[in-house]
Amino acid sequence: MHLKSILQTLFLTLAFIAALCGECGISEAADSGRPAAQPFGHETESGYYYTVQKGDTLWDLSRRFSGTPWVWPELWEENNETIANPHLIYPGQKIRLTRLVGGRPASASAASLEQPVAGIHYYYSLCDQYGFIRKIPVSPEGVIFKAQDYGKNMLSEGDIIYLRPEANATLNKGQLMTIYRTFSPLIDQKTKELIGTHHLLCGVLEIVQREPQYAIARVVESYRPIEVGDKLMPYQRRSPRIAIQDSQLGIDGRLIMAEEHLSMFAEFHVAFINQGKLHGIRPGQIYSIYYRDEHNFGTVASPQTISIPVDYGELLVLHVEDETSTVLITGSKREFFDGTRVRTPLAMR
Repeated sequence: MHLKSILQTLFLTLAFIAALCGECGISEAADSGRPAAQPFGHETESGYYYTVQKGDTLWDLSRRFSGTPWVWPELWEENNETIANPHLIYPGQKIRLTRLVGGRPASASAASLEQPVAGIHYYYSLCDQYGFIRKIPVSPEGVIFKAQDYGKNMLSEGDIIYLRPEANATLNKGQLMTIYRTFSPLIDQKTKELIGTHHLLCGVLEIVQREPQYAIARVVESYRPIEVGDKLMPYQRRSPRIAIQDSQLGIDGRLIMAEEHLSMFAEFHVAFINQGKLHGIRPGQIYSIYYRDEHNFGTVASPQTISIPVDYGELLVLHVEDETSTVLITGSKREFFDGTRVRTPLAMR
């Protein structure tokens, strides 16, 4: 057989195989009930997400999570890069929710309050960066005592630093450590009781060399400026997906302060509340931020004042300690201050 005939036969065989593969792909898409190119999407920014279940529609999801089905176009617009046709959504797709009533589906009944909020999670891309308040501070395993660059006190990604081990810490080569900073203990101004110590996470380093009396490391990630004197604890990667849980009934607490020690703060800021694990607080719970609006219906001689709680913000619990929690402000109609009140969402009461 001539070479030309062999090549022609090979070409026809490959074309036939390609055609068969194409037919299989079309058949598989038809059998699954969805186009083969339908994107399932993934979380691209922080926010609430829902994983589509069999039988879901945008109409039903809008009614469930927003309290009314008529806002389904908002839901579609928010997810139009994932959902080509609003009448066709498929199990497994992740949909970013535009509204979430009271931290749980608007249709939830009292009997379902003890059940987890299935399919909903909050995606927080900065999950490794938030700190915490703990009554007994973390015992550091090392301290940064010097930078390779002489006289450099503010450090960042890529810098080489020198570490002094603490408490017989090993600090092995290749080990990742979280860099953190602590501040003066926080005291409740009313009760004068100890609240705890704020641990501010600044970055991550990798041990590159271990010597008998010190270790050398490289900063591999910096969340904030790193300083000589900052402390080390073992690095633990956190999941950016926080499953939404039902809020604890009867919570009435306060915002302690903002993570960055701001005088006032609002949406997307991280803060701390004076309620924790011992109060029933869990990661993924949602709480309302409120103030009391006082009205006087009496007279000068006989005053009669009533106090009406008014919600004007919302927060999501990221992390819990025994008596405090780290939270993300997810909604605000105006700014908040230290001491602003927090309570169980109205939909839960």
